Amino acid sequence: MNNSDLLEVLSKGVLKWNYVEDITDVEEQNNDDEKDDCRKSILDEIFPPRVWTRVDNNNKLITLRQTISREPSNRDGVFKMIVILNNLEKFYSFKQKGLCETRNSVYNFFFDEVLRQVIIMDEDLGAILFRIHNEFKNMIFILKCMYDKAVEANDLTRRSSEIDPELYKEVEDLTRINNELIIKCRHSKQRHLERLKKKESGEDYKFLISLKMKHKMLMNYIKRSSEQLKEQMSMMAPSTKTSYLIQSKVNSTKL
Repeated sequence: MNNSDLLEVLSKGVLKWNYVEDITDVEEQNNDDEKDDCRKSILDEIFPPRVWTRVDNNNKLITLRQTISREPSNRDGVFKMIVILNNLEKFYSFKQKGLCETRNSVYNFFFDEVLRQVIIMDEDLGAILFRIHNEFKNMIFILKCMYDKAVEANDLTRRSSEIDPELYKEVEDLTRINNELIIKCRHSKQRHLERLKKKESGEDYKFLISLKMKHKMLMNYIKRSSEQLKEQMSMMAPSTKTSYLIQSKVNSTKL
């Protein structure tokens, strides 16, 4: 399917209508109108008849009408719709996510025909689908309005000349402080990682073990020295021991 075929499909539409009929000479009475209103189905309410006027070749004003088709769909028609939709996606290259007016209009273009087919199969199910579709259309419209307002509120280029230069300077100072804090945080994180790596390697544990061994050796040395001192004191005479103690006290007092 080439581009000209796609444009022709877009001009004619996917929704199926009956052939145009001339209703110029048809006289509609009020009772018939009331009966028609009573017989009016959900399909006619959603897709009301098209009525317009034009001048024919004899310069006569005629009235034309076109009603929605009640012909059910078939497998070939559904497959043709799928092919057309895939080609339109490639033709427009619209976004698959987010707000996109082109995608929204193309999907609505096909949804009308899908809704018509569902109503023909089950009117109640078609009415529910129509209500849900209207709710989603309203929600998309509201989201688009909110998005446009947000973009307009954040557009500062038009009022950039009205901004105080001091604010620009303050922004630059805050940006510089923020960058310095980021660098400090990065260095602190690096030191923490190095300390953690060193601890995991066992160097701190080895240092702690060496301190415990030195402490134990020092305590053993003090214990042996105390025992030797006691033995020397026990071997001295009482008078010598007394003088030695006095001398020790005097030395401690001088210190």
